[in-house]
Amino acid sequence: MIISKNTMIKDIVEFYPEAYEILARFGVKCLACNGMLNNTLEECAAFHKLNVDELMKELKQLELPTVDKA
Repeated sequence: MIISKNTMIKDIVEFYPEAYEILARFGVKCLACNGMLNNTLEECAAFHKLNVDELMKELKQLELPTVDKA
């Protein structure tokens, strides 16, 4: 899964459970609220007054490199 500013928070944590730790480190601790279900990464960052690019940089480290099966 590719993480972008428009990715829903619920999708990120569903696909990458370790994202909870990163989000908590940034101060996003309300992961059981409706915000997680209804907000994008960008909306979450704006609500918590976070730098979305820094948050995304950390989360993108979870993305697995694609492996060519040629």
